Amino acid sequence: MELIRSCCEEISHISDIKKALPSDENIVKMTYIYKAISDPLRVKMLFALMDYEICVGEMSNLLGISQSHVSHQFKILRRYEIVTFTKDKKMSFYRIINKEVKEILLIALRSIECQKKK
Repeated sequence: MELIRSCCEEISHISDIKKALPSDENIVKMTYIYKAISDPLRVKMLFALMDYEICVGEMSNLLGISQSHVSHQFKILRRYEIVTFTKDKKMSFYRIINKEVKEILLIALRSIECQKKK
């Protein structure tokens, strides 16, 4: 696809560009996703949740960190609507609910792995 050149001194396409931009609300929501996955620990937690529902204690054992730290990280991921949990007796089992975040992480990983091969 050939890019269209827009310039303030020649041909401007600013009205078309404005129409193509996402709404301010959607842009803010997008930044929330990137804030949530900007932390390496949370990314590791999300990869662990790709195919599993995991309780806080199990995630704590997996990562070698305290349960309170895991709970805090899950709270952030819940705030940004990336994960949710289901209660089963005393245990809370976390899972990813935002499938697009899964795709973003997998695409990023593939990109990194492709760069290694070059």
